[in-house]
Amino acid sequence: MPSRLSESDWEVFLTKQLDRPVRVVYGRARHTVIDARSEPHAPNNGARVRLSQFFSEAPPDVQEAVAGWLRSGKRARRASNRLGEWIEEAVAALPKRVPRSSQLKPSGAVHDLSALELELSRMPAVLPPIECQPALTWGRRARSRARHSILLGSFDLERNLIRVHPVLDQVWVPDWFVRYVLFHELLHAALPPSPGAGGRTIHHSREFRQLERRYPEYKRALRWQEKHLPKLLRSARSKRTKSLQAAKLVPNVASPKGVSKPPKSLVESAQNAERVKRDRPRGQGFLFPFF
Repeated sequence: MPSRLSESDWEVFLTKQLDRPVRVVYGRARHTVIDARSEPHAPNNGARVRLSQFFSEAPPDVQEAVAGWLRSGKRARRASNRLGEWIEEAVAALPKRVPRSSQLKPSGAVHDLSALELELSRMPAVLPPIECQPALTWGRRARSRARHSILLGSFDLERNLIRVHPVLDQVWVPDWFVRYVLFHELLHAALPPSPGAGGRTIHHSREFRQLERRYPEYKRALRWQEKHLPKLLRSARSKRTKSLQAAKLVPNVASPKGVSKPPKSLVESAQNAERVKRDRPRGQGFLFPFF
């Protein structure tokens, strides 16, 4: 095969390896980097496989691993491990997606995130050095159904972007609490997730917890959050201030973790071909759970 694979090259290779017609298309996904679905109405029980664009540079052993993983699913442990390692390297080498300035809204109706970030920078020894300062924005308003918890802030490692829940952009929410939420997310930017035992990803390391506890208003912020959580939840569910998604004050950091649940064999019948479930399922079919 040529050094740079086209969609047609993959189609010829996978059709031969899987012994069924395979249609291949390239995409730009960075989380579900392989999406394979049976096409029961296609001739000879065909399949459609969507690969991220960087698979055009897959070496021969990775090509074999893709075929083995699609053919045998979780039984192909060696193929899954090789595929996970290569994908992690390929995703890490991709350029970060920089959000357009027109999409950023750091200045809210009440609180200005840029001004609060400046205040943090003037506080002595609060944050460790950040290699690339993340962009800041208030999150979009979308009605929430959360009744017990709420995501007040998040750090998107891929886009190097911090989002703060718009429910905090209200007069009754003190600026020092918004500043603490911003500090928490900036700490994630300074200390990105790291691999842990058993394939787990550690978002809050020991160093992270120690630095967070040193924040001057740490205990005060936790007390305020506990006291006002019910009010925040009611406000997030109301028509006036709406939320992004339900979770605790823990960032939803998308980071590669390898192959967690590989698919069933693609050669099985369409009736038995159920989608692989992820933490947040996306459609039907086989999804490569890389996130």
